[in-house]
Amino acid sequence: MQVGVLERFRFVGSWIVRAAQDAGHERYVALQALRSTLAAVVAWLIVTEVFHFQQAFLAPYVAVFLVEATVLRSLEQAAVQVGAVVAGLLVAVAVTRLVEPTTAAVGMAVAVGYFVGRWRRFGASGIWVAITALLVIATGAADSPVLLGERLVETMIGAAVGVATTALVFPPVYPAGREGAALTVELRDLLRDMAAGCREGRSERRDWVQRARGIDGLVQRAFDESRWAHESARLNPRPAAARAGERARRWDRTFDNLWSVSSAVEELAHALDHVLGDDAADAGNLEVRSPVAALFDALASMIDAVGEGREVDPDGACRRNLTDLERFVTESHDMVLTARLGVVLHTARRIAAAMSLEIR
Repeated sequence: MQVGVLERFRFVGSWIVRAAQDAGHERYVALQALRSTLAAVVAWLIVTEVFHFQQAFLAPYVAVFLVEATVLRSLEQAAVQVGAVVAGLLVAVAVTRLVEPTTAAVGMAVAVGYFVGRWRRFGASGIWVAITALLVIATGAADSPVLLGERLVETMIGAAVGVATTALVFPPVYPAGREGAALTVELRDLLRDMAAGCREGRSERRDWVQRARGIDGLVQRAFDESRWAHESARLNPRPAAARAGERARRWDRTFDNLWSVSSAVEELAHALDHVLGDDAADAGNLEVRSPVAALFDALASMIDAVGEGREVDPDGACRRNLTDLERFVTESHDMVLTARLGVVLHTARRIAAAMSLEIR
């Protein structure tokens, strides 16, 4: 029992240390908890101590709900949330004018509010049309213009507090580059592994193809990371937000060059297996393997340069290797080998072109 308690304390302690030291998931959770708590308390104090509303539940709820992952998202959600509450108030007023028994009014308000909330612009907040209508009728506010006005004011106060808290209390900034760097490293390393396998006369097609297919997930994560960085930079007053936005724009240019490379690398993995063949390790096959391996190494260096923002192929190595392989294909009298090398050459040209290399 004591060991279990110590383990829990150790876990909590390590979690706190990670939140304090690393800008990762733990710190995000801790800051969101801090912002949500602050927003709820401030909204509650405003509506109870300043305006003296008796039913002040909407303000802290809306405030917490609008403490979002980015300032832009908080503003957008504020408009949606206020719209959903207003729609719920209107549904409650209309239903109470048409139906007198409270039980029937509650049922009709929920039904009508549910369908009104299905409007696509409400999104996930649409359910609050029905809930707001239900709460207004259940608390007897539907028959009182004053109480209806209070509910609307509460909602707007909560929205303002939630947005202000997101924007002013450590507004989130999401950096770009970590996933993009991982993408370029994996593409580079895979091409270099394929080049080494080609030189050594060993085919690992299954492993190469599997790694190439896994790159699609890295591409998606890199795009998501860049999108979050762009969104967190908008309307964000922190100086770090401007830097994050600029870094995200740089990575966008990198993705423009690399987005189509992953599928082409998978095609190279398939094509290389046919080029190597069963006699790949024979000394006579070295004449084929050497220019292909050199080309793969040149492509890997280009990907490395794109990821680091350097000039691609500054010494013309990739151009020379493409020319050498093209000459080999042209001069070869083996029609089967010529066809297989043609696939490699065509795919390699696609990769080079995707990285903005002009090839004549």
